[in-house]
Amino acid sequence: MTQTLKKKFNSDIERKEKSFDEYYNETIVTNEKMKIVDIAYEKIKHKYEGYDQTEAFIEYLRSVEKVFAQAETDKWSVEKTQDEMIRGEIYIISQTTGIDEEIFNKIYEEFQEVSGDVEKIHDVANKLIEKYSNIKDCFECEDCRNFIVYVKEALFVFSKTMDGDENFDELSEVKMQLIRIQMKQMAIDDRPPIEILQDIYDDFVGALKK
Repeated sequence: MTQTLKKKFNSDIERKEKSFDEYYNETIVTNEKMKIVDIAYEKIKHKYEGYDQTEAFIEYLRSVEKVFAQAETDKWSVEKTQDEMIRGEIYIISQTTGIDEEIFNKIYEEFQEVSGDVEKIHDVANKLIEKYSNIKDCFECEDCRNFIVYVKEALFVFSKTMDGDENFDELSEVKMQLIRIQMKQMAIDDRPPIEILQDIYDDFVGALKK
């Protein structure tokens, strides 16, 4: 049994041994965290409502915080955190662009077949980018290419964590890197400027602490 499987197996045993009160208390804590995230989201969304193309980034920050809060409480594995994070991004980009989630799910499925293998992840990304660069009259292709780059970079970040010890301190660093990746992706062509995205992130973090 690999070290990763051992950790997952032991985690399952520990969770089965938890009492109802422990599960209940964890649920209360998680719900409180989610409320704080939602309050911060509404506050920052209102503050930046006059800025062009920033709502998607604010929604992304909410999604990231919720995924990692749940991961911390439920002691998710790196793999599960990765999967939930990317599926959250699929939902957001689908809502933002109006493109069917199934298109992004199919892209993600191709990456899942090689998840953890950095060289193969790079090859799959190149293949998919080429595919979505040569489809005539494809209105969703640019969004698909952006998603492909995001997934590639996200998998690279998570793969580094999978190579080491699985602990939440590392996942916290993963969260920061994912946000940086998203900021860079969204600031292409300076729409919106990276400085605005940085201000939004700083304000969001500040709102979470209040």
